[in-house]
Amino acid sequence: MNTAQPVGSHDEWSQLEEVIVGAPYHLDYHTDTSFRLFFYDNLGDPANREVFHRPNFKPNNRLKEECLEDIASFIDILDQADVTVRRPEMLNHVPETKTPAWTAPMGHAMMPRDLFLVVGDEIIETPPMVRSRYFESDLYRELFTEYFNAGAKWTAVPKSRLLDRNFDYSYVARSGYDGDVPVDLFPEIMFDAAQIARLGRDLVFNVSTENHRMGARWLSRHLAGSHKVHVVEITDNHIDGKLLPLRPGVLLIRDDVNVDALPEGLRSWDFIRYAEFEEPVELEQDGVPFLASQSIGINVLSLDQDHVIVQDIQQPLIRDLEKAGFTPIPCRWRHGRSLGGGFHCVTLDVRRRGELVSYF
Repeated sequence: MNTAQPVGSHDEWSQLEEVIVGAPYHLDYHTDTSFRLFFYDNLGDPANREVFHRPNFKPNNRLKEECLEDIASFIDILDQADVTVRRPEMLNHVPETKTPAWTAPMGHAMMPRDLFLVVGDEIIETPPMVRSRYFESDLYRELFTEYFNAGAKWTAVPKSRLLDRNFDYSYVARSGYDGDVPVDLFPEIMFDAAQIARLGRDLVFNVSTENHRMGARWLSRHLAGSHKVHVVEITDNHIDGKLLPLRPGVLLIRDDVNVDALPEGLRSWDFIRYAEFEEPVELEQDGVPFLASQSIGINVLSLDQDHVIVQDIQQPLIRDLEKAGFTPIPCRWRHGRSLGGGFHCVTLDVRRRGELVSYF
């Protein structure tokens, strides 16, 4: 890859050169239909029993302040590794998102991995599934315009209208959902970039609904001739809560993932199994739901094929990484479950020093 390119990244493990780190200008949560469908599995966690029926959640300032402290420590690690860090636009108020059909308070710009996919020299904006995130990409507009003016490609997938009838309810129905389902369903494309793991020419795309399947078809057609999209069904939404490739031939993978459900080319890779953490990774909910699972520690960020930033309390994972020849870099991350992600989610690789090759 030509390192003079403003944008260029093909995988999750090549040497990281530039990254966007998210910013939580507020941490309110608005629980409409889209929110409850997207987070259905995690909202059903017994730990969320007391907050599940609240229409909105607003944590106190302590959670945000501690989040900002942890992000500052995280950025220090990136700085020490000579990684260029960019940030989205910061707001000091909560705009209201409006379409002709619905309104929702705008979400925070904390998790760029959710909404943007970098494939080679192209930034792809994916169509959010949660209404409060509909215009979240505006907070990255000036950054992406800078990359575009410097030569990067920039594409936006068609957005769904996010009407109640546009959602596929089949996954939540299989999981016990007993709410209203529109009789005139009309699924549209909805998927987050975090559905996808990048392994050179191979992109592993997790699907659980028709909305996701339409997204996988869109991506496969869009990248036809350069990449192959492999569809798997191993979780409800984001694949980086279940597996992350750490280097060619090595996968960090949750212990509940059925290897036979992976693409055939991945089944012969070496696996580092992430087991359920024995102690709660987050004790105080502060009145907000846990949006990520207890296994948030799997959401690591690779600086290169050897160095991995990992939540500091994840001692079993740290030992397993060391046994596999990696160098874990511990970093404090106190509110990953409440925020809805870890170090992988809170970042977007802009440049990695790697080549576009096939690994399986």
